[in-house]
Amino acid sequence: MIDHSQNLINENFVSEVKGFLSYRKVGLEKESLRISNSKISQSDHPITLGSPLCNKYITTDFSEAQLEFVTPPFLDTLEALNFLDSIHHFVTHQLNDEILWPFSMPPILGAESDIPIARYGSSNNALFKQVYRRGLAYRYGSRMQTISGVHYNYSFSEDLWNMSSLFEKDINPRQRREEGYFRILRNLHRMNWIILYLFGASPVITKDFLRGENSAFKKLNNEDYYLPFATSLRMSDLGYQNSVRSNFSVSTNSLNDYISDLKKATETVSKDFREIEQKELLQLNNNILQIDDEYYAIARPKSKNLSDQRLTKKLKGSGVDYIELRSLDLNPFTKSGIDQETLNFLDIFLIYCFLRPSEYISNSELEEIRSNDSLVARMGRKPKLLLRNNKENISLKDWGIKMIDEMLTIADIMDDESKKYTKILLKMQSIILHPEETLSHILLDEILTKNNSFIVFGNQIGRDNKQHYLDSKNNINWDTFNQETLVSLEKKLKLEQEDKVPFKKFLRGYYSD
Repeated sequence: MIDHSQNLINENFVSEVKGFLSYRKVGLEKESLRISNSKISQSDHPITLGSPLCNKYITTDFSEAQLEFVTPPFLDTLEALNFLDSIHHFVTHQLNDEILWPFSMPPILGAESDIPIARYGSSNNALFKQVYRRGLAYRYGSRMQTISGVHYNYSFSEDLWNMSSLFEKDINPRQRREEGYFRILRNLHRMNWIILYLFGASPVITKDFLRGENSAFKKLNNEDYYLPFATSLRMSDLGYQNSVRSNFSVSTNSLNDYISDLKKATETVSKDFREIEQKELLQLNNNILQIDDEYYAIARPKSKNLSDQRLTKKLKGSGVDYIELRSLDLNPFTKSGIDQETLNFLDIFLIYCFLRPSEYISNSELEEIRSNDSLVARMGRKPKLLLRNNKENISLKDWGIKMIDEMLTIADIMDDESKKYTKILLKMQSIILHPEETLSHILLDEILTKNNSFIVFGNQIGRDNKQHYLDSKNNINWDTFNQETLVSLEKKLKLEQEDKVPFKKFLRGYYSD
């Protein structure tokens, strides 16, 4: 086993493993709503984008109008960013009069019934996805599901897990990989608050979304409300959360514990969901979680196995292949929702999470983690804000500066002549000391000082982004996306033609071990 209390941040060790740490892969997933006339689109997923069931680059999330763009993993983060940009270019040319909403929080949505649930066809795989989403709608409401963000997928070189100097010799590379990624996971949870502070960009919410819970909110105009010091309402209790999360937890102390807790949640009947009618297939089951993916953690272990097996089965079969960080808001000041500076920070941050001590998370520490995330999401820019660390109060600024100082030690060794890690850390250091430099403050100030509304500003950005991509002729991946469109439609048709198993039997097979 790895000594999880061990601090690996020292010059000799980091220099020794620099090559392995540099040889990592990054992939991106980005969600965006299709918007027409300032409201969520009611139109079908464009056929020119292929089948969302089978297209590996362009799919849908909860809603038929909620696009999800997926890049392959890249060694060069700039390549990942450019690939994501090329997806935006391709999609924009298929949107007719629609725009892509640039914010994480949605525009005016209207009634729950006005939010179209994604459709995938008539195969068992398609029906599974559709029923799962119906369940989400009935469990949490469709509004919550329209919140969008960026997922950051990160994996280290396999050679790292073969290092006998880092790990005890009595465990194999797969076990080392699992231990290493869970070491990262625990620290991501501990320090997720800094992601919300630095990159949160959702301090504003519509009256339509807020629905009555407004005592702490200030009125921006007749339609919009905001919290003066909020960073990421998306990641607050108003945002993308399990309403039943307080009733269960999923351990990140080991893979076995993680799998066990997830399986228990998918097998335990929920008193909140057991009353939901089943005669029209309104949910996959009445358990705490319908499937493993319903657990909305800020970071999750993932498998590169692309089969339709459930996540826990994949993890049990082949182990952990990468980490998925899910707490990033869309950055509305970038065309594709994320920029190179953010990727540079996350790069060094993930290395930091691996190298620093990562002891098991106790129940009391878990409460601290949840409290810190909630405080920073709702009031992260409040002067002298105090967080909790190891049962003691610590100011956000002091804790943040301490983390940056430790990361600078790593950056000094990992940097090439461009000094990209040192440069981004110094910028983040300034943002910690000066809350007015945060994305959330800049966005809020832009709306307040220019007397814009959330909707007007979102439409303006969306139209500008659309024009940018329409004016651009260069897309080296255009043929790739065209080909994937055709292939995905063929795959969907084949599934529907060959699918002979009754859905209930298909479902039993999915849940079986």
